Amino acid sequence: MMVKKKKIAVLTSGWSVDYVLSVLEGMEKVCHKKNADLYIFTSYKSYESDGSANTTGFAIFDLINPKDFDGIVIMPNLFNDREKAEKERLKIVKSGIPAVSLNEKMDGLNYVGSDNFRVVKNLVSHLIEKHLITEFAYIGGPDDDNGSISNYKAFTEALAEHNIPLPENNIYRGGDYTFDFAYNRAQKIFERGKKRPHAVVCVNDWAAMAVIKAALEHHIDVPNDLKVIGFDDISFASCVTPSISTVNMRSSKMGEEAARILLENDMSQTSRKIRAVPYFRQSCGCIKELTGIQKIYSMHSPQKIDASPRFASHLRHIENVFIQNGNIGGLEDSLQKYFERRHSFEGSDFAILIKEEVIKSLVNVKYSYQSSTDYGKKMHLLVNIKNGKAVPKDPSKQVIPTRNLIPESMEDEKPATYLFIPIFNMRYLQGYYVSKNSLLILRDKVAYNWSRDFGASIEKFRQTVGYKLMSEQLTVLSTQDALSGLLNRTGLDIFAQDLFFKNNMTDKKTLIMFVDINDMKVINDRYGHLHGDLAVKTVAETIREIFPKSYLAIRYGGDEFVIIGTKTGTAKTDYPTRIKKELAQRTKTMSLPYSLSVSMGIKEFPPDKNAKLMQAIEEVDEIMYKSKEEYHRKKSK
Repeated sequence: MMVKKKKIAVLTSGWSVDYVLSVLEGMEKVCHKKNADLYIFTSYKSYESDGSANTTGFAIFDLINPKDFDGIVIMPNLFNDREKAEKERLKIVKSGIPAVSLNEKMDGLNYVGSDNFRVVKNLVSHLIEKHLITEFAYIGGPDDDNGSISNYKAFTEALAEHNIPLPENNIYRGGDYTFDFAYNRAQKIFERGKKRPHAVVCVNDWAAMAVIKAALEHHIDVPNDLKVIGFDDISFASCVTPSISTVNMRSSKMGEEAARILLENDMSQTSRKIRAVPYFRQSCGCIKELTGIQKIYSMHSPQKIDASPRFASHLRHIENVFIQNGNIGGLEDSLQKYFERRHSFEGSDFAILIKEEVIKSLVNVKYSYQSSTDYGKKMHLLVNIKNGKAVPKDPSKQVIPTRNLIPESMEDEKPATYLFIPIFNMRYLQGYYVSKNSLLILRDKVAYNWSRDFGASIEKFRQTVGYKLMSEQLTVLSTQDALSGLLNRTGLDIFAQDLFFKNNMTDKKTLIMFVDINDMKVINDRYGHLHGDLAVKTVAETIREIFPKSYLAIRYGGDEFVIIGTKTGTAKTDYPTRIKKELAQRTKTMSLPYSLSVSMGIKEFPPDKNAKLMQAIEEVDEIMYKSKEEYHRKKSK
């Protein structure tokens, strides 16, 4: 009998990639060992061009029904949104499901964190005691982030314990964790005429690298003239030159500990701290030579540089697949084929699921889906790749309950890791991506750009189909004769020319017929133009009724009509006789005060690649003209 697997959910952000991947590595190690599935839900908070916050990505957390999981891990310090973090905390507490908060204490949840404060304080003390630094600068992070607050407090206490005053003019806080923020503040630190510090303490490694870049631009040697320390020990920290002195939070160990608490139901100790480790490297002068890892990294640089344009090309190709398809059926097939060929960023097992209302809008562009952050009860399986191959489409499995989260093809008896990323465009939530046993898309912040670009491609598909529909409607309006409802001369130029050309290129016969209403002037003069219009409409209706729908019927002039179509088979239809009988019957049924009749010319044209449509029409016109002359001779007698 198969033992039921446990399921652990993780709520995180994809911005702090190295930290997140390290935590997940630790969790995955424990979960898979203990026969548990790991469900990772990754959010993104970003800012639009107008500066407004976009929290649409947080909707991915709404996929989580706590009762479906045996435990939940939340990483609130990465949300960059206190309100959302609190909302998720309340939902978890209310469910009663065991949960762990990482690196930030939350009421009602277990806690696993790192003793960052002690290690940061020791690092600053190391600069003072070993390197004899007394002149400092500090670049921090957000004022409302616990990690940022803790690091700054450690910095200030270390200075105070060594009787070193705070460098008030060289403290920069209240920003973010980005390279750009730190680089801009470093420029202020190194302004001409300003007393320069001998060390800069940074809130993270990105800031440390930004400071080193700015220092080099100002011809300041690191570490001889300036010591720099960071925090986080991201993958770049040990690879760049100079390598960054930093703090390793042992994130993988935190992930292991959180998973054990939940899977072993060990709630006896609700608060646990993992011992962080300081790394003294080149940026503080503790290592002089290039390390082995720096040398190895230099050999990987071309591969890293190549990945960015390849990813950009990948996104453009996905966009082209959307734009080049005119209907949802073709789009699904094309996406499946494309991702079967190219999925180096997505992994070999993944699926893309789209909200039902979004699918409706792709089927019918007149249907407008709302800017709702609700996934709804059902999801449509747009793309399904398993072991690098497209899973054959099964209509009965194309729509799955949202609560199932993954398609049937992804289910596995072995413990697995599932990664969920929202798909959205602006503030329109459209669906989500889920991969199995692959975190590739999280690396180098690929996931955010992928999810936004895929969402934008969905909208471009809607726009393309909409423009095409609008163009078709405009074409109909511009090529349709208002009175008869048949094509006009413009329609002849656009459609009939194309039909005649294709028939000649594909060795098919073309049938052309010319019809002219008899005594049109008499009808207009004697019975009025309303009757003249009625005569035109009646003949047009007769033509539409008698000829196959594939034939093109054109109002060639005031009382003249041209019919053109592809002649198939050997059977002959006596169209002139049928038209005569139908008009005679209509004259009687409509009680017309005149006998409505027409003169006609008809001819089949064998395929001829040099033939011209207008010459063919003139030939049939000549035949009709002879028929018209015969009509008048009989009438005069």
